[in-house]
Amino acid sequence: MKRRYWITFVAWFAVLLWMPAVALAQGGKPNPAEGVAFEQRMGEQVPLDARFIDERGVEVRLGQFFTAGQPVVLVMSYYECPMLCSFVREGVLAALQQVTLTAGQDFQVVNISIDPLETPMMAANVKTLTLQRYARPGAEQGWHFLTGSEEQIRRVADAIGFKYYYDETIDQYAHAAGFVVLTPQGKTARYFFGIEFNVSDLRLGLVEASSGKVGNVIDQILLLCYQYNPVTGKYTPAIMTILRIAGVLTVIGIITLIVTLSRSTPGGHQPPPRESVPA
Repeated sequence: MKRRYWITFVAWFAVLLWMPAVALAQGGKPNPAEGVAFEQRMGEQVPLDARFIDERGVEVRLGQFFTAGQPVVLVMSYYECPMLCSFVREGVLAALQQVTLTAGQDFQVVNISIDPLETPMMAANVKTLTLQRYARPGAEQGWHFLTGSEEQIRRVADAIGFKYYYDETIDQYAHAAGFVVLTPQGKTARYFFGIEFNVSDLRLGLVEASSGKVGNVIDQILLLCYQYNPVTGKYTPAIMTILRIAGVLTVIGIITLIVTLSRSTPGGHQPPPRESVPA
């Protein structure tokens, strides 16, 4: 817990240092951060035909990472980002380490660099460090780091509402913090914002995005009791659903009690004794 607070403190401290530097470097020019946003476009289809280069230097199609029943965690960042990107990737990794579902078995993770000048070698370095820390067998088949052209990157970013801006004066990208969970068909299902992510919310998001094909019975019950709030990007209790379930359980309990008591009470209904017939 202390480690998480320390990461958050360092992240905000870096942002506070970055803002004055941007202002000085721009010399009164419009703030590029004004063009930065992460808009929730629920149900939007990402371009599965978009082409990228993976960490091995092999050309891939985005649709290759969408398999039956497996949702996809999509992160837009860049590998040599000096500040925010590393905190986002750290937050995603920290949350997924605590989720019992496993990358490669239950879901896929795709990280697309927003910098078209980055190389597969940069992507490979980040993947190596990430998998070393994730430390789960088979995860290398479920965690992908891609690079690509400006055109292909923009196609995906526009589909999920991820708006970013390159500021030449400081040679950095201004962008939002967070990621999106996609369905196995490639449609936006859940958005998570910030640099720290609630483990329970992430698990529910993965289960729901997969249409219940991953997870267990408890996850399905929780999905009945919790609903996704698109404003906060979190799962909140569905009060009416909880009340309905409680009401049904109460009625079942009362009926069970009445039946039990009627069978055990001496004064309860008993069948009349059969009269013996004289021989």
